[in-house]
Amino acid sequence: ADLAPAAAFAGSSAQLAVRGSRMPRAATIYEVMVTNPSVGARTRLNINEKTTVEEIITKARKEMDFEMSFLDGDWFLYEIEDETKPLSGAMGQYNLRPWGPEGMELHLLYQPKV
Repeated sequence: ADLAPAAAFAGSSAQLAVRGSRMPRAATIYEVMVTNPSVGARTRLNINEKTTVEEIITKARKEMDFEMSFLDGDWFLYEIEDETKPLSGAMGQYNLRPWGPEGMELHLLYQPKV
């Protein structure tokens, strides 16, 4: 009996392609640099399109040791190119791009209301 090499495997490559197409696609991960320019603290975070600004603020504050309760609230996140408009909502609405020379850097600023 002449056995073809594919007979040694369960299923054919066509079946594998169909099975693979049913799997949910992983979200694209972007690395962003978050900086607090007041003290020079920086951290890199991995985010995706669904990551919210509030999640980034929370994670960045933790990474930069700004978790003191008296600092709660009044944190804002800006794209480094424009600190006049605070970011809000999901990050997918902004120009996410892979980290590199043109990667996304964000400024985390504490701006208490007076």
